[in-house]
Amino acid sequence: VIAALQDCNLSASQFVLSILQSQQYNGHHLVEDLLVHCNEIFDAFIEHPSRQVDTLQYANRATREQYVREIKLILSEEGGWHFGPSHTTTQQVEDFSIEEMSREMQCCA
Repeated sequence: VIAALQDCNLSASQFVLSILQSQQYNGHHLVEDLLVHCNEIFDAFIEHPSRQVDTLQYANRATREQYVREIKLILSEEGGWHFGPSHTTTQQVEDFSIEEMSREMQCCA
């Protein structure tokens, strides 16, 4: 496999990225195999001595970014919890219940 990649002047990362990012290979057994084993592959990156710190920092950053995207979605107008102070009445503020908001969010999770 390594020789074949070298013959094609292709690195392992170029090969993996190209088959994962190309619509042409959606459903291909190699792509499916990578997706099924992505946790093991990611663990191998984490456990590799020369990349542990970088991989964990990347995972931490990616997780934070995902949380931020999800929070923004929840708080958007489409998410139903958008707060527009310039359009909010005193009655709406008084009627607001954090417990109710929590229950509704748990139902949607």
